[in-house]
Amino acid sequence: MDEKRKKLLLRILWMIGANMILGMGIALLRLSSFGTDPFTCMNLGVSSHLPISFAVYQMCFNVLLFIPVFILDRKSFGIGALTNMLLLGYFVEFFMFVFSILGFTIEGLAGNLIMRIVTLMGGVLVVCFGVALYMACDLGAAPYDRLPVIVETYSHGKVKYKWARVGQDVISASIGLATGSVVGVGTVIVALFTGPIVSFFRETVVARIMKNLS
Repeated sequence: MDEKRKKLLLRILWMIGANMILGMGIALLRLSSFGTDPFTCMNLGVSSHLPISFAVYQMCFNVLLFIPVFILDRKSFGIGALTNMLLLGYFVEFFMFVFSILGFTIEGLAGNLIMRIVTLMGGVLVVCFGVALYMACDLGAAPYDRLPVIVETYSHGKVKYKWARVGQDVISASIGLATGSVVGVGTVIVALFTGPIVSFFRETVVARIMKNLS
């Protein structure tokens, strides 16, 4: 196998691993019972007013959102985008199952505030690292995660990724609240800190991982 194909294979493996990490992070957010991430929050709220399930709505919304994102940024399309859009939900359910086997459940954490807070903080960090890693693989990214990058690019750096992400998350959480979804402290924390934390991981740990794979 030549060097170019080897690097591509490694990037694909890192991308799949990144989505599994992201799935684990979302599972931790769910276990904390402090609210989901803004995108999930918004989709839960809107879908509750439609005659279709949350899963079907989210898939349809992703497809619709992907159209303008693809037009503005062709790098959005790729195996990374498809993996995230089609498999992330299964990764979340997989880790929820694994955690339940280990005795780590929503019901079990209900009476332990400290453990819920620790789980929330861990979930936020894991989600942010997963997002930073799979985006850095440059094999395509889910439209929601790619939008802040597009804003930064088309504003010629005047609007940094972290602030574009914060704005996007705040809007999504607000829509979720307006449509009856539960907005908890976890939702607020993810909305305010995902952008800066993802930027931190992209510029430090992830940059080192991807250094020899470009």
